[in-house]
Amino acid sequence: MLSTVRSGFQIYSRVIFQSRSGVSLMCRNNSTTTNNSISSNLFLSPSQWKGLPPQIIIQLHEERKFKLGPNYQPNVDELDALYTTGDFTGKSKAEIKQIYQSHWFRNLSKNGKNRKRQVKVKKHSVNELKYGLRPFQFDDLPTPVQDELETKGEERFYRRIAAYELPLLVKCRQEYKPVDTKENPITYRYTTYLGEEHPNSKKVVLSCQTSQLGLNEKQLHKFRLLARTRYNYETDEFKMSSERFNEPLQNARYLHDILQKLVNEAKDLSKETFEDIPLDKRHVMAQNLRKKKGVKSFKFPEEWNRPQDAPKKKVNILKEIFE
Repeated sequence: MLSTVRSGFQIYSRVIFQSRSGVSLMCRNNSTTTNNSISSNLFLSPSQWKGLPPQIIIQLHEERKFKLGPNYQPNVDELDALYTTGDFTGKSKAEIKQIYQSHWFRNLSKNGKNRKRQVKVKKHSVNELKYGLRPFQFDDLPTPVQDELETKGEERFYRRIAAYELPLLVKCRQEYKPVDTKENPITYRYTTYLGEEHPNSKKVVLSCQTSQLGLNEKQLHKFRLLARTRYNYETDEFKMSSERFNEPLQNARYLHDILQKLVNEAKDLSKETFEDIPLDKRHVMAQNLRKKKGVKSFKFPEEWNRPQDAPKKKVNILKEIFE
């Protein structure tokens, strides 16, 4: 029964789409009285549908459902007019009545009187509505197969690029030349998370060797004093970071300006040279202690050894017996 209803509904849907394109042609072929009788409000009067071509009756039926929307109420005259389309659709009156009642809330009571009641209609999913108001009829590939085909198509797309377009990049090939640290002593380190938004992606770290900044001994000493904890005397590395701004380029520009101010201040020896102030190394020593450096190399004095307080060795009886 359900398959009959579905097949009938499919035939009506095909007839509707065909009638929309051929209604004007058919109306021109009919008599003048038929053309004059069709008006824009004819869908409101199902009693006047009899005698019209089957395509026009089906079109008026769909127009009435679409324009009235939730106010649509089935009508006996509309059903009688749809009976006349049986020769065109190839359906009997019983099948037309079954299709009409199963989809549009029309039931006839046993005593012959018309009685209206609302029945539950199946709610179609989004995938079903995508192909029209009908369920999946197994006339296409399932969703997992379509996903697999899409993946294969994408794979072939990149393989074609690798086969035909990547060899053309040979013309743009250049010899790699390492960056000269003397001309470009400053490095900027950026952090990215492959398209993922992360609060640490705006952070920029600037580092350089102080001996490559082009300063003399007095200027270097003053620069290292101004750098304070950002200078490591063991590696001769100056490092500072910034995440003050939302964009990495803004933080990089800010670090560049700070470094330029430090260099300019270190070059100015007219006021004070700070030659008598020693370099502060406590932050490096604390960092090494946190890394537990230097602890392993410490040797305890021999007089501190107390062998009498050492724990006594335990004897393994089974090992002594079997050996």
